[in-house]
Amino acid sequence: MSFIKILKSTVIAAISLQLFSGLSLAESPKYSIDSSNYMQYMDKLTEGQIKTFESYSDYRIDVYSNSKDCLLPENVRAVSTENSKMINGNEGIEWTTLGAVPFPNPTHAQHYIWNHRTAPHYIDSVHRTLTAYIVKSDGSFTIGQGDNYIETPGALNSPLRGVVDPNIYVLYMVKNISPPRIAGTLTMLHDFYDAAVQARKAWQYSPATRRVRRAPDVNYDSFVDQTGGLATIDSYNMFSGAQDRFDWNIIDKKTMIIPHNNTELSKIGAADMITSSRYFVNPDLYRYEEKDVVIIEATVKEGKRHIFPKQMFYVSTDEHNGIMIRDHYDGQGNLSKHQIGSRQYDSAGYCNYNGEQTIDFATRSFVIQNTLGEGHDDLEVTYSVPTMGMNFYSPDGLRRFAR
Repeated sequence: MSFIKILKSTVIAAISLQLFSGLSLAESPKYSIDSSNYMQYMDKLTEGQIKTFESYSDYRIDVYSNSKDCLLPENVRAVSTENSKMINGNEGIEWTTLGAVPFPNPTHAQHYIWNHRTAPHYIDSVHRTLTAYIVKSDGSFTIGQGDNYIETPGALNSPLRGVVDPNIYVLYMVKNISPPRIAGTLTMLHDFYDAAVQARKAWQYSPATRRVRRAPDVNYDSFVDQTGGLATIDSYNMFSGAQDRFDWNIIDKKTMIIPHNNTELSKIGAADMITSSRYFVNPDLYRYEEKDVVIIEATVKEGKRHIFPKQMFYVSTDEHNGIMIRDHYDGQGNLSKHQIGSRQYDSAGYCNYNGEQTIDFATRSFVIQNTLGEGHDDLEVTYSVPTMGMNFYSPDGLRRFAR
């Protein structure tokens, strides 16, 4: 994986809350939507979904009976009793309890974004390999993988809680495995809750020079380089990073058709995931359900810039508050990209993300990042690994891990 892609992969890695659970293959959809009948369901579809049907005659959404809503871990729910306070232009939080859901009773558009963005601190650490597939319009694809150690010091059970700067949200170390041209390159990240106080810090080690250098700022609408311009940095994990370039508004609350409880993406490798179509992930691997969502519009502030000055977010209203769909509009107001999240729950009802797909209409290409599970790598995902300590997440630690 490239530096920026690995950077983004780390933030998503911290989102996963439990190991994957199985979904009965015998389950059948209630109905399916495709280019022949999508107009019957327009009131429950996003503009991105509609454009995908209009662009690809073989695209399909299978809609299943509703399964359980996503729940919070019990220890997180116990301390998530009242809203925290947004500060510093809504870029930071004055916490009621660090490690809780900051806004268990959301009333503001950014409350939902904060609840989604801070989900990594529900676990204290994770070790895993993340995989991404970048698929061109001719069907050719590139696979990127990276070995990731991640810690969230704000987690309720973190050994680093109260020991390090409470503004640190994620620490990670990543060693690139593939593709060969970047194998052996390492990246380290310190990410912060309050971007107004401290922007992300990143370092990179190059095996060619054997040197550690500070990496440039990675935020907003810079493209994740290994996605070939298919995904921006702030679209990683459906949304990450600073929120200050946009005005955020709740547009509606309604029942929509969104992905939910997807397990097959963790089991299926590239051959079955990609080759069924050149333009999107095999629809057989996705479950959609009719779920209540909050629709949030983000429009670029006067005097600010973003390559996609309008964005539409479709956020689940269950305890997870996950951003499940995000549609991106260019400077002319045209729909440019349709982004699809994927999540599932385990037997306890805890949810995790597994794979985020971005369909690019201009290039007729797509990328799916953060695909986890046995179909993509044989490294077992390990949660709550012993803390590696702050010395590990330092420039010297970066050099040592490179050996």
